[in-house]
Amino acid sequence: MKYDVITVGSINMDVIVECPQYPAYGDTVFANSIGMTPGGKGANQAVTAARLGKKTALIGAVGKDSAGTQLLKNLSSKGVDTSHILQVEEHGTGTFVAMIDETGENTMVGTKGANDHISEEDINSVFEQIDAKILLVQLETSQESIIASMKAAKSKGMYVILDPAPADGIFNEAFKYADLVVPNKQETERITGIQVHDQTSAHLAAEKIHELGVKDVIIKMAENGSLISQNGSITFVDAIAVKAVDTVGAGDCYAGALACAYLDTNDLVEAAKFASVAAGIKVSRSGGQDAIPTMEEVQAYKQPQ
Repeated sequence: MKYDVITVGSINMDVIVECPQYPAYGDTVFANSIGMTPGGKGANQAVTAARLGKKTALIGAVGKDSAGTQLLKNLSSKGVDTSHILQVEEHGTGTFVAMIDETGENTMVGTKGANDHISEEDINSVFEQIDAKILLVQLETSQESIIASMKAAKSKGMYVILDPAPADGIFNEAFKYADLVVPNKQETERITGIQVHDQTSAHLAAEKIHELGVKDVIIKMAENGSLISQNGSITFVDAIAVKAVDTVGAGDCYAGALACAYLDTNDLVEAAKFASVAAGIKVSRSGGQDAIPTMEEVQAYKQPQ
């Protein structure tokens, strides 16, 4: 089976807690609202690619439980091919709790559950049946599944995009098989030891990541834009000006949109501009995967003058 984009990654049920401020240690704070919504970095990226019109498959795992069943139905309804997703008997579906304060910033804690039980054999079996131009992978599944998928993609000549998130999941071997790495500021510091606060520090960090064997690097600096480093050339792309309402899944939306635009243009700078608009629209409205913009919404966006 041939796809435009294949995503290997996590599928979670997210519990979203909107609160007036993040509670101090030991405090109790009344929430504005609590809700459950489909999430997981792999699922979010796959849904983004599908909403942007690409033929998309997701490789991942859920538990044989009600949450897993709901998540599979949700992905199918959003145009993602779920035929390569495992249903694991022994482990529950991954679950994360996200607390969102009044600024739109989020803090998360959770369990990977079934996501952490995808084997090398599982990955190799699926990759014998499928192909694509781009692989998107993050770090919320087992390390062996991440490396196996990246190796399989490289053997097929696919362009491998690594979103090294979350920072707690970072391990060095993954960089050996990535064509492009797209860390945010926290992940960049975890990888390089460099605190990114401007274009100069972002450039230094990008050089450190190149030294790990990565050809292309995009350092994401949220509202401060992104820095693209490729072939010895540095380009800075501004973020769009929006009021952040909900940042959950913004990086996933960016990665999915980046893959789609790179597929269309073969130009990382143009892809980063497109991804910045998509992610900006995403954070400007509340909601999980339903807040991910369509191709029409991204194309209709005009940067205020």
